[in-house]
Amino acid sequence: MLTLWGVATLVFLLFTLVPGDPAQMMLGKRDDPEALVALRAKYGLDQPLSVQYVQYLGRISPVNFNEQGALFKAPDFGESFQRQGQKVSVLIGQTFPNTALLALVAIGFSVVVGGALGTIVAYREGSKLDQTLTAFSALGMSLPSFFTAVLFAWIFAYLLGPWTGLNLTGSLYAVDDYTGERHLQLKNLILPALTLGIRPIGVVLQLTRNSVLQVAQQDFVRTARAKGLKEGRVFCRHILPVASNPIITTISGWFASLLAGAVFVEIIFGWNGMGKLLVEALNTRDLPITMGCVMVIAAIFVFLTTLVDVLYAVLDPRIRAELF
Repeated sequence: MLTLWGVATLVFLLFTLVPGDPAQMMLGKRDDPEALVALRAKYGLDQPLSVQYVQYLGRISPVNFNEQGALFKAPDFGESFQRQGQKVSVLIGQTFPNTALLALVAIGFSVVVGGALGTIVAYREGSKLDQTLTAFSALGMSLPSFFTAVLFAWIFAYLLGPWTGLNLTGSLYAVDDYTGERHLQLKNLILPALTLGIRPIGVVLQLTRNSVLQVAQQDFVRTARAKGLKEGRVFCRHILPVASNPIITTISGWFASLLAGAVFVEIIFGWNGMGKLLVEALNTRDLPITMGCVMVIAAIFVFLTTLVDVLYAVLDPRIRAELF
């Protein structure tokens, strides 16, 4: 809660102290003093900064204190400045599942491919395969997501489009212009998920390789092998649970990072997610949407960090022994 409070304070100061008048931006080129005063009063922009800050914390807080005591409520990020009448929480609720699905598929792809390749090269340390995959993983980690997105879109959707059947742009659902019906388009998920997953694959591969090599030299693994256990059983029962700790930490951090880093990928591929919503809000200086998106990402970071601490104790017997 202290971390989220610090993020909320920083976000509030960053987006309220920057030059510019949100009320004037809502009016556009119209010069109407009365409408300007009315808009400032409606959104509380005419209040002192300290009052705006307290009201902002009260809206986004999950706990409401009144005469009856503490009551839990859903955080309220207010109304959009540019999309007047639309609640920010509704807009985020409509777009966040698309971004979460994109990030989950990307991180799942990275874990499966990177973990499998990392385990293989760990058992073939020093081989040509080890050197080749390590070099490719370093190359993958160095590629920015926006460059990879443009490259993949050009190759797989433009040059090879007639054979792959993939679109340059498109979201999870396609809306029929005549009937208004929504049609699921899972193929539009392939390129953005592959683009987001390239960098984590390199990280997971090298981390898995190093972690497996390190754990395989531990005394309890030598003891398991000395008992005559098959190597597959030694890996699944002894090496993998302990070697997974740093990998889980990396996965949790990368998942939250993908939610934030999906901004460029969603813009390039036209994916209707929270990243695209955030960019549009920044371009129009829609502060409630911007602050709401940042707070959601921060809350996910905090939740995943807490979840990782719990998983540590579940997977590693040494940590359970220290705790209990």
